[in-house]
Amino acid sequence: MLGELTVLMDHKVACEYRDVAFRARQLHAAGKSREQIVDILNLLEAQAEAVRVYFRPRPLSADPNDDMVLDVAINGRADAIVTFNTRHFKSAATQFNIDVVTPAELLTRIRTRR
Repeated sequence: MLGELTVLMDHKVACEYRDVAFRARQLHAAGKSREQIVDILNLLEAQAEAVRVYFRPRPLSADPNDDMVLDVAINGRADAIVTFNTRHFKSAATQFNIDVVTPAELLTRIRTRR
């Protein structure tokens, strides 16, 4: 399935993923051990395409903490941002012709292409 999409990431986003994933609430919700989370993150980072962020238009998002994701999407020429937080990304992403979809919407798109 990963062959159908490309994950874009830079160092800031990778660090943010790790920070969030190791929060006690997230570990509990995932039902995974720290070691399992490390393995998942290592796999994700190994599969991701590294993006160098050169262009940082500001302001982008209503939540400045989301700007790093938009930076990667814009500089990596993403087709879409996949997030549960569509509200914070929609306005800025559409300015750069980037769709904003939930994980469920992405899976539906993938399934209907087959």
